[in-house]
Amino acid sequence: MQNIKFKSFLDNIYREEKFSKQISILKYEEIINKKIDIISEYKANQKNTFYMKYPSGKIYFGYGITKSININKKNDIKLLKNNNYKILANKDKILNFFGGLSFDLSKKSYYPWNKVPKGKFIIPKILIKQTLDKTIFTYFKIITKKTPKSYILNDFYKEFDSIKNIKSIKNKDNNNQINLEYQNPNKNNYLLNIENIIKKINNNDLSKIVISRLIKYSLKKELNKVNLIKYLNKNHPHCFNFFINFNKNKSFIGSTPEKLIELNNNTILSIDALAGSSKNTKDLKKIKEIEEHNYVIKYIKDIINPFCKKIFIPKKPKILNLNYIYHLITSISGELKNNTHIIDLIKKLYPTPALLGYKSKKALQIINSIEKTDRGWYGGCIGKFDTNGNGHFFVPIRSCLLNQKKLFIFTGSGIVSKSNAEKEWEETKIKSKHILDYFK
Repeated sequence: MQNIKFKSFLDNIYREEKFSKQISILKYEEIINKKIDIISEYKANQKNTFYMKYPSGKIYFGYGITKSININKKNDIKLLKNNNYKILANKDKILNFFGGLSFDLSKKSYYPWNKVPKGKFIIPKILIKQTLDKTIFTYFKIITKKTPKSYILNDFYKEFDSIKNIKSIKNKDNNNQINLEYQNPNKNNYLLNIENIIKKINNNDLSKIVISRLIKYSLKKELNKVNLIKYLNKNHPHCFNFFINFNKNKSFIGSTPEKLIELNNNTILSIDALAGSSKNTKDLKKIKEIEEHNYVIKYIKDIINPFCKKIFIPKKPKILNLNYIYHLITSISGELKNNTHIIDLIKKLYPTPALLGYKSKKALQIINSIEKTDRGWYGGCIGKFDTNGNGHFFVPIRSCLLNQKKLFIFTGSGIVSKSNAEKEWEETKIKSKHILDYFK
């Protein structure tokens, strides 16, 4: 069925636009006047598909690629600031990029993240944005003077009609048998690693090291990502819930409470310090948890201080309740001296001591000498930014890598001089419940 508004918009572009060597990106946005269950199984298992639900309730669902930027090393992050696009839009001329970065950009990907990019951001072909009161459909396309107008019209009609005609699907049975295959490291080795780390902390210029472990499960049948996301949205509505399909087999899925950074108007900054964990709130008053938390606050303050004219750090952290565990959280806000691109801040900020340690370089050296599997995107950053330099990112903890019927869950704990190895092991088991409880 033809969309008269889009045809008129496209006719006007082809009539008036003088295409140059600069990349021209067509952006057409339209409100869909009905509630759509955008998390149906439509496109959910195809490559280059993503879903992001922010704690505010705002949802982004996108598929296909209009523009892609791959990150292979940390210096490549500057490529994300390239804004050399001519935007042909019926409304605002802002482009959003969606994606993320792995924990460590200094080395190549290895097991179990083989053939997954170190970092990737895309402008999708189709973006569905949903808030509490409306659904917005946006179509993107790179065009030149040689692009047939009829091709774009037919492509748009096909995609727009398929979205408008999505039908809600009742949840299928999510009873999926899950079996533990192995843990790397196992308990004995994990405890030994922690004891060795404590010795290094006591004998070196180190205050904290975050050590992680990998738990591999096999599934009886293919995981229903739609059901898992619906479960996470229901049980953890205040988390950032997401999945990203790298290809037909591999997906990164998670539900994280840890905001890395939010930047609005290029000057208003918000960052969460999340560190210090226990299933008992009384433990959060212990020196060990407070020290672990304060290292993160100090690191964030030191990083953002040169950029800010005002910084507000509450005197006491709050307690974040995730039903199965409690965290210390301090919401840090600031006002920047000058307009700043969020990518410049991310390059300085991540990974924070909440997932790395303090001080960073020595902590990373020890992590790389101990951990035998690749963290991949676990502990990196994931979210969106726009061509104005604003954005909103989270640290993907409480996450897993899905490879067909294999599920790799990542979890970790922050080690300081007063850590207890047995307690840290139990803490990693508790954190894995965030995903594993879905399979009960």
